[in-house]
Amino acid sequence: MKPIMRISVTSQIVDSIKESVENGQFPVGKKLPAELELCKLMYVSRSSVREALYQLQAQGYVELIAGKGAFVRSKKPNDNYEAIRQWFISSAPNLEDFIEVRLAIDPLAASLASIKGTEKEIRQLADIHEQFVKANTTNDVPRLVSLDEQFHSQILKMSHNVLLKQISELLLKELKQYRTMSITAKKNSDNTVAEHGAVMEAIASRNKGGAQKAMIRHLHKVREDIDAVINKKREKEPWK
Repeated sequence: MKPIMRISVTSQIVDSIKESVENGQFPVGKKLPAELELCKLMYVSRSSVREALYQLQAQGYVELIAGKGAFVRSKKPNDNYEAIRQWFISSAPNLEDFIEVRLAIDPLAASLASIKGTEKEIRQLADIHEQFVKANTTNDVPRLVSLDEQFHSQILKMSHNVLLKQISELLLKELKQYRTMSITAKKNSDNTVAEHGAVMEAIASRNKGGAQKAMIRHLHKVREDIDAVINKKREKEPWK
């Protein structure tokens, strides 16, 4: 007998939208229905829809534009995406592996964003950061996790380097469990507010070196915060 596969709600949403894109129901270049409309159509939560859209963007099907929505980019997945995804599955990298790769990629993206990012893109980045600050005041963890991902995704977009964006988008997805673990602690999300602010200000002022250094400091702090949460959890659950 074959084992019964448990398919997450997010995966089902991804498959449904992907099928609609591939069969032409959602044509290339057209905007997808708004998140709330998709929620009503599929009877799912907004957070599940948002996560599905991020996955579809990483796969190359859609492009998320801050303040405008999701637009169909292609009827086929990005060839590089599946190869990289399979490598992640087979090699099962740990947190340290992720952080080391991000330390190579994210500071580069930040420095490129400070040079290549348009004024409109900078305003969009500022808007995402402002939303993060507001969500932090109410400690809305799911919203904070989503906005943290959007912040880094926007910087990747602003780098205007397609390959860098494709590789990094996959890293962002794989890091979600660690991101959630870290942001659950209020002081960690407070740290992120300050660090994101420093990165954003450096990019907005076109300070290439400053943007790079601010991102490096942010990633080192992220590693410290996640390590602290993991160690605290081990102290509470020493049998695991």
